[in-house]
Amino acid sequence: MSNAAKLLREKKDLFPQNGPVPNRRILVIDDEPEIGEAIRRVLAKNTETNVTPIRRSSRSTEPTPTPVNTANEFDVVVVTTPEQAIEAVTFAMRENRPFAMGFFDVVLGAEVDGIELVKQILSVDTKMFAVFVTAYHDRSVDTIGALLGEENREKWDYINKPFTDGEILQKARNATSLWDLHRLKDWQEERLSEAHQLLITNEKQNAVAAVGRSVAHEFGNLLMHIVGNAELAIEQNDPARMRAALDVILKASDTATNVLRRFRKLHDAEEQATPKTQFNMRTALEEAIELMEFQFRKNYIRIHRPKVDTMNFKGNRHSFVQVFVNLFINSMHAMKDGGEIFIKLEEKKECLEISLRDTGPGIPEDILPRVTEALFTTKGKNGTGLGLAICKEIIEIESGGRMTVQNHSKGGVEVILQLPTGGEEVL
Repeated sequence: MSNAAKLLREKKDLFPQNGPVPNRRILVIDDEPEIGEAIRRVLAKNTETNVTPIRRSSRSTEPTPTPVNTANEFDVVVVTTPEQAIEAVTFAMRENRPFAMGFFDVVLGAEVDGIELVKQILSVDTKMFAVFVTAYHDRSVDTIGALLGEENREKWDYINKPFTDGEILQKARNATSLWDLHRLKDWQEERLSEAHQLLITNEKQNAVAAVGRSVAHEFGNLLMHIVGNAELAIEQNDPARMRAALDVILKASDTATNVLRRFRKLHDAEEQATPKTQFNMRTALEEAIELMEFQFRKNYIRIHRPKVDTMNFKGNRHSFVQVFVNLFINSMHAMKDGGEIFIKLEEKKECLEISLRDTGPGIPEDILPRVTEALFTTKGKNGTGLGLAICKEIIEIESGGRMTVQNHSKGGVEVILQLPTGGEEVL
């Protein structure tokens, strides 16, 4: 038995609860009904221990019989024409009960031979494996490979005539095990993707919580303005002073609305998923600074804004607000006794370059290469190890740019973001 087959039969926990179900469905196509029926008797469920050996085709010599036990192993469907094979595969897909593999006679005595039939079936079911039953004078292995194409190189195998029952069983076990392993891999990748999205959501919530403290502080200040001027308006008998107080209230209300809107966009999944549009990177930067303003004041962080007022870029503005917020939070955590953040925006030949440098202690050289790895953190229970990893994903995967984290010669950490402007990724 192959290693793949042993793995799937010995390690039943490979298929977790609600995971993929092992597939033992097999399609057999041969224009000689007695050959197809003989293969079915070898493979089908509830077969007797001593299987009737496969009788030879008119195109092959007598095989050597091999007694085997295949009880309750495979679910087999036998057809004799290419049309029946296509219909069986189509129906199986529609019923969500696909075939894991099929045995295909190469010379079918029809206009469509076994190789062409497999090509047609792979257009219906791309995951099905094929084993060709062939005599050397039918088609060579190289010919079959050339006809099916390089893209299907791993989708087929062959068995030469004459063959034994044991060889049929081995090919069936290998092919169905491969089908199971591929589906298990797909299932695990889906679960990993879901877990990755959950981690990203948790990191966003951490950023939102940090920003939320700023928002709460801003609302506290705004409410003081509103309440104070409302009381002043009530006490005033002078219409001009009353109007001035009401103007302050309206302005404070507008500011509160804008703060709330920015906060909502930071964690709104639908907002984050908006298509790429042209926007001013300086505007995204200012949004992030405003969201973090209270935290900066509280932690004695001074921001040195860039001299550039306009730097247009096509992308997802909300993603970049998230990037800046995450980078600000990282710098703030590094500068526990206060410090400065220097920001530069530059338009270079084929990219936009953004650099953010703090005056913190820097990063030890031995761990510097790992700081953008997902789940790597130096903050213990206070960190998730996702902030820089998410920034890197947004910059490099979503935007086709490059993100570099390095220690600056003057001290502190410098993060450099290079974003393409010519439609090609930054190398």
